[in-house]
Amino acid sequence: MDQRNRRLWWYNIGIWSVVAVFTTTQLYLKARQGGGSSSWWGIFGVQLLVWWVWALITPAIFWLGRKFRIDRGRIANGVLIHLPVSIAIVLAYLALYTSIWLIFGQTGLDWEAFSSIYAVLFVNLFHWHFFIYVAIIGMVHAYLYYRTSEEERLRGVELEKELLASQLRMLKMQLQPHFLFNTLNSIVSAIHQEKPQVASVMTTGLSELLRIALTDNERAVVPLVRELHYVRTYLDIEQQRFKTLIVSYDIDKTALDIEVPNFFLQPLVENAIKHGIAQSTDARRLEVSIQLADQDNLLIRIYNQGPKLERLDGGIGLDNVRKRLHAHYQEEAKLSLRNATDGVIAEVQLPAL
Repeated sequence: MDQRNRRLWWYNIGIWSVVAVFTTTQLYLKARQGGGSSSWWGIFGVQLLVWWVWALITPAIFWLGRKFRIDRGRIANGVLIHLPVSIAIVLAYLALYTSIWLIFGQTGLDWEAFSSIYAVLFVNLFHWHFFIYVAIIGMVHAYLYYRTSEEERLRGVELEKELLASQLRMLKMQLQPHFLFNTLNSIVSAIHQEKPQVASVMTTGLSELLRIALTDNERAVVPLVRELHYVRTYLDIEQQRFKTLIVSYDIDKTALDIEVPNFFLQPLVENAIKHGIAQSTDARRLEVSIQLADQDNLLIRIYNQGPKLERLDGGIGLDNVRKRLHAHYQEEAKLSLRNATDGVIAEVQLPAL
């Protein structure tokens, strides 16, 4: 038993010992009022044994409470488990209580005396001890709800940290030589070639990327339509750099209002450009497909022509996306890469919340 469990065990013993002190004092005063001569310590010995029985079974009740929670959608199942268990535990406890009372009362375990005292205890104490079981189950649920609330709070903090890190990565990406310099060079080249329309599109797109990154920097989630606007703006710029690049979109319009993690799609399309389109002169097509696989799941596929990948686990960028998806959805979200006939497919499945 580790230190934490030992400490909890001693807390458990201490709480029930305090209960024994209160019930002993109550019984002692009642006996004195009725003219009895019982000693406080004599009553306390019996009460301590009686309440320590609850101390012994409390861990088991905690386990039952965690195993069979009375939650929304599972209320009936929880009640059907705890009701018969509570009755059985209280009946067994009263039988043990009766045995302890007879043994310490030096009466002996006579069946007639046992049944007589058991009947008295059942009438007077059954409901109280039944509510003790209910109270313990209530404490278990209060603890579980508190722990869940803390986990949600910590997850929210983690999401904020991930969002901040993502924003910094986004701004860094936008200002990196491999993207910013290439874009600026393309703008200068377009101006020299007297292609003002091309230069205008790229300049406007670059400005829009920076504006979105700065204005949306405090949002952990955004509607899918907003995330797609960012991706389209990014790919519009890349289409000016890669003249043969053909981008197609297959978007389920009913999914546009679904909230998704902010800036999580851009690393996927950037990966497709960097490791696919930019690696082969024959690579031209990039396809973005977002569909509701059913009412509960959103399926996102990003396909690019280009060389197949030797490693399908991705690099740092995709690892960061996986971490963000896990922070938002835990095990319910999946991100995978697979080689296609003439390219690579990145696939994301996440809950349609």
